[in-house]
Amino acid sequence: MFRLILWLWLPLLCAAAVTEPSLYSSEDNVKILNNETLELELQSSHNCKLVQFINYFCGDCRRFAGTFKQLAWRLRAWQRILSIYVVDCAQERNVRICRDFDIRKTPTLRVFPPGYQRTEQDVGHELDTLQPEEIYKQLAAFLAKVKYASLGQPNFEPLSKLDNRKTLLSECGTSVKYIVLVYQPTSSNLGRDTILGLLTWPSVCVRTLNDSLLFANFGSRPNKLLIMDSLGNISGLQPRNDSSAEYVRSVTEYLKAKGYSAPMAASTTPTPNAGSQLIDEEQAAILATVLGAGPKTYRADLEQAIDKLLHIELPKVRVFQGASHLALRQLLNVLRLFSPLNRSGSILLARLHEFVNGSSDPLSGAAFEAQVQLQQRMLPKVFKARRYVGCIGSAPVLRGFTCSLWTLFHYLTVQSARSTELPAGYVLATIHGFVSHFFGCTDCVQHFLGMAERRQLFSVAGRDEEILWLWAAHNEVNQRLAGDDTEDPKFPKLQFPALNACASCQLQSATNTTWQRPEVLKFLKGLYDVNNLSNYGLPTANGYD
Repeated sequence: MFRLILWLWLPLLCAAAVTEPSLYSSEDNVKILNNETLELELQSSHNCKLVQFINYFCGDCRRFAGTFKQLAWRLRAWQRILSIYVVDCAQERNVRICRDFDIRKTPTLRVFPPGYQRTEQDVGHELDTLQPEEIYKQLAAFLAKVKYASLGQPNFEPLSKLDNRKTLLSECGTSVKYIVLVYQPTSSNLGRDTILGLLTWPSVCVRTLNDSLLFANFGSRPNKLLIMDSLGNISGLQPRNDSSAEYVRSVTEYLKAKGYSAPMAASTTPTPNAGSQLIDEEQAAILATVLGAGPKTYRADLEQAIDKLLHIELPKVRVFQGASHLALRQLLNVLRLFSPLNRSGSILLARLHEFVNGSSDPLSGAAFEAQVQLQQRMLPKVFKARRYVGCIGSAPVLRGFTCSLWTLFHYLTVQSARSTELPAGYVLATIHGFVSHFFGCTDCVQHFLGMAERRQLFSVAGRDEEILWLWAAHNEVNQRLAGDDTEDPKFPKLQFPALNACASCQLQSATNTTWQRPEVLKFLKGLYDVNNLSNYGLPTANGYD
C-alpha cells in the first residue's frame, strides 16, 4: 500500500524545483557567488578577493571544506583588504563563469587584486597549495604587493627619505589616531606581517622602514618599533623578540593602556549550514524505498548523469582540442549507441554526436553548450528526472553525481557486451578519456588514472573483461574510501555485490573471500541490462517515453 501511494504522488513531487546542495553558508565567513555576481564583486576597487572554485560532489572539495572554513574565520581579521568567496562549478547556472575562468580542477584557489578585469591571459593568481599555513603565507605575499587606492587602507611600501610626520598624517587620514613605524630588515617580512596583524585597528596606520636612519625624520634615533600619536608624540616600544606576533602584542598593549580597544570584526549573519541540512520529504520517501529494495539500476540515475554531463561537465570545458576533442567524440558515440534515455533523448545524443564529429578541432565549450540548447529546443522534453534515486544520499551533498557516473559507466560496459558495434576496450578507453579531460575532481582523477595504469586498462581485450575490469576497479575505490569523511553512513563503501545480493558470487572460507568471476559477470549483466531498468522516481508511473 505504501509503495502504491509513493507511485501516485511521487511524480508530482519530482516536477518540483530541487534545492541545490552546498558545502558552505554565510555563517562560514564566505559569500557564495554565481554567474551573475562573481565578476561584479571582482571589479570592486576596495579590496582583494580570495575565491575558491569547487564542485560540491568532489571528495577533495568536501574534505577541504572544514579546513577552508577555519581559514576563512582566521582571515576575518584581514577583512579590510580581503573578502572571501566560493563558486560552485557543479551548479548549472555557474557553467559560463567556470569556463571563462578556465577551472579545470577543484578545489582551486584564486586571489584577485582590487578592480580586477578578466582577460584571456589573466584569470587570477592561483595558489598552488591547500595547506592552511602555506595559503596564509601566499596570501600575505600577494596582499603586500597590492597598492590600495581607498583612504584608510594599508600601505606596504617602505618609507622613503622624503617621508615625515606631516606626509604620513596626510596619507593615513584624519581618522587615524596612531602611526606605528616598524623597522623591517632586507629580506624580512616582519613589517608586512605586523601590518596584517594590526588590520583590526582601523585607527592605526602602520608603515615600514628598510633604513633605520629614517627614524630621524620623525625625531627619533634608530629603533625597531615606534608609535606616534596624531600630535607627533613618540613612544618607543620594547617587544620581547623580533616576531610580528610580539610586535602586534606590544602595540596592542600600548593602545589598551591608552584606553583603546580593537573593534570586533563585523560579524556575518548566521544561517543554517546548507551542507548539513536534512533531506526533504520527497528524498526521505525515495531513500526509504531504495534502502528497502535489493540492488537495482534506476533509469533516473542514468538520466541525471547524462543530464549533468551535457549541461555542466562538458560545457565547462573552455576548448575541446586534440585529445580532448577525441574524448568528446568517443563519449558521445558510446552514449548515442547505448542511450538509456527516452526517444527525444536518444535523438539529442545522435545529433550532438553528428555535430561534434562534423565540427572543427578546436571546438569551444560555449559552442557545444549552444548546440545542446538548440537541439533541446527542437525536441519534446528530454530530461524528466529531477532527483537521484538509487544514488540518493542521506544528506544533500552525499553520493549523487559521482554515484550516477559509476552507474552509467557500468551500464555502458554491459550494453557494449551485448553488441558488436564497438571493439572490445572502447568503453573503458572512453571512460579513461572522460576522466582525463573532463572530470573536475582532482583527487578522483589522480586515483583513477593511477589505477588505470596499474590495472592495465588499455590491455583489456574482451567485452566481458571490460565489465569485470570496471567492477574490480570500483571495488578497489570502495575499499580505499571505506570509512572516509565523504562516506554516506546509510550507504557504506562495501565490496560489491554483497553476499545477500549474490550468494554465488563469493566463495568464503574462514580466512578470505574468493570472487567467482563468472557468477559476478552474470550478476552484473542482469543488474545493468537495459531491459531491467527501474522507472521508479521518474515523473511517470507507466513507463518511460
